[in-house]
Amino acid sequence: MKTIFEKIIDREIPSVFVYEDEKVVAIMDKFPAISGQVLVIPKKAVDYVFDLDEETYDYLFKIAKKIGPAMHKAFEAKRVCMLVEGFHVPHVHIKMYPVRKDESLEIHMGDEVSDEILLDQAEKIKSFL
Repeated sequence: MKTIFEKIIDREIPSVFVYEDEKVVAIMDKFPAISGQVLVIPKKAVDYVFDLDEETYDYLFKIAKKIGPAMHKAFEAKRVCMLVEGFHVPHVHIKMYPVRKDESLEIHMGDEVSDEILLDQAEKIKSFL
């Protein structure tokens, strides 16, 4: 059975894409803990980060390193924090949080955000890539 991320990658479920290439996608989190949260997801469906082959592992972090500074600028973040996951959705992904000066980071699923807001946030990030 496909994970929700595989369905998003295959365009069976709509999502707002920040980045995509042959190995990785980056999407706006529809239920962010912090506004502007991005998920960086390998197209290869593996549920545990240390089970990724070395090439995919390195590439996943290379793309996160490219997106992080763009998020930093787009949201005037104090810093961009990352968390590697694969629990709630059994597919490795990096959650990237643009933490602003007045925010603390609490890891949880937030409220649903409209596609309009997500599209606007994605465009801000893309403008710095």
